[in-house]
Amino acid sequence: MEVGIFVVDGVGELGLGALLGVFSTANALRGELEHPPAAWKVRTVSSGPTVRSGSGNLVPTTPLSEISEPFDAVAVAAVNVLEPGPLVELVSAPGNAWLVDHIRGARARGVHLSAACTGTFFLAEAGALEGISATTSWWLGASFRKRYPGVDLDERSIVCHDDGVTTAGASLSHMDMALSLVYRTSPELAERTRRYLAVDDRTSQAPYAIPEVVARGNPLIVGYERWVREHISEQFLISTAARELGVTERSLQRATRSALGMSPKDFADDIRLDRAGRLLRTTGLTVEAVAREVGYVNASALRALARRRRGLSLAEIRAHRIPW
Repeated sequence: MEVGIFVVDGVGELGLGALLGVFSTANALRGELEHPPAAWKVRTVSSGPTVRSGSGNLVPTTPLSEISEPFDAVAVAAVNVLEPGPLVELVSAPGNAWLVDHIRGARARGVHLSAACTGTFFLAEAGALEGISATTSWWLGASFRKRYPGVDLDERSIVCHDDGVTTAGASLSHMDMALSLVYRTSPELAERTRRYLAVDDRTSQAPYAIPEVVARGNPLIVGYERWVREHISEQFLISTAARELGVTERSLQRATRSALGMSPKDFADDIRLDRAGRLLRTTGLTVEAVAREVGYVNASALRALARRRRGLSLAEIRAHRIPW
């Protein structure tokens, strides 16, 4: 399979390295299979012979003008830009129009497209995600949703597949994205590659999201997030929060739905779970004590919330202590 990894100045070395590493490892492991798939021929492509990474290093590339055969799959590596404003400026810059145009053309030809993290903005800018499900880095959801309202965004997912397009979340999700492309050709090889690289079976970005970061960019949501933290041990009504913030409950509902894709209650639940997770991993408090700290009368309600919002038990959350 011919794979083109497209990069621009500012490319993130972690994401690019993850893509190259997965395909390289998969190629090296093909011989261990009884019926191996064809090898992946991977080229790093840009508008010229090199790009400069976000860390300032030169990355050798193949100029697009020298590519004669069409790619079977196109992957866009993330750029090392964390803030939405500079990211949108980079994606829409005239100097990067060649990439947006190529994505648009590849989409029209039926080429499988993929991107992870900030690279998903290039696919969206080209219109390749219009009307389909996609994901992006968890902290960019609000700005992505505002600029590309026609995309069915689920920033909680690690990987989304829809209509010949694969998108993935934050930086290390480049590995999940590349493994998913290997999986399309050989599930057995993808599984073996995953185990060699020690990649966990991750399905959601939700456990990694930091609520106060998600709230950035909207003063009302910032205020609401702070209010919830100040009252986190209480059983409060959303209407009470809205009134004390000086807005109607409906206005608060519209704000969180528009920016975050969730209700005020769901966002409050995420804030409670974030605090509960930290307490479970960093203290010796009992589950019942943690539940009281985050506003629940008993532990059963917190257990149900963790299962519903994270797909994990409280014991599993507590077990996810930082290994280093």
